Amino acid sequence: MPRRSRPLTTVVATVALAFTVLLGGCSSVVSGTAAADPSPQPTQGPGADPVAWVDKVCGSLIPMLDAAQKTPNLAGVNDLPTIKKSFSDYLGAVLSGVQQGRSQLGSVGSSPVAGGNETVTRIDGLLTQFEQSLGEAKSRVDGVDPNDVNAFQGALTDATTSLGKLSTSGASLGDTSGYVRLNKAAEAAPNCQRLGR
Repeated sequence: MPRRSRPLTTVVATVALAFTVLLGGCSSVVSGTAAADPSPQPTQGPGADPVAWVDKVCGSLIPMLDAAQKTPNLAGVNDLPTIKKSFSDYLGAVLSGVQQGRSQLGSVGSSPVAGGNETVTRIDGLLTQFEQSLGEAKSRVDGVDPNDVNAFQGALTDATTSLGKLSTSGASLGDTSGYVRLNKAAEAAPNCQRLGR
């Protein structure tokens, strides 16, 4: 017996009923007004603002930079104990700035963009080297007898060399050029711009 085709209206009605059942189960009316997600944006890792994050990274270098720029004015000072104290205080201030920077760097958290974590590791490694060499230079200056001119001059030369290394290595601390998104974030971050100047 040949199969009878169903009338078109029956097929359409069946399809319409299926859609009504499917859509009816998925649609509902929610009362109230739309609002932003009350959860705050994360400060680190995926979803965090790269500019705010990298600004904290660059900000960790500011204490060292500020301290390093406050060189003692020893023009016309001939008293070696005064020179020793001034230079020791200066080294101590820069060392403290490095230590403060390392502490701040340790609290920035994970990077929201590629290359950030590697950059933080590199910066922390350099700051660790600075901390060690500045600590050694300060200890040498503090331990030298300022009346022993040759020893005192050697201690000052060593300390100046340590500061020179800090200055040379510091030029590459904020280099993010290998990471496009991180570099763009650094270009917009106020602390990174300050370092660039």
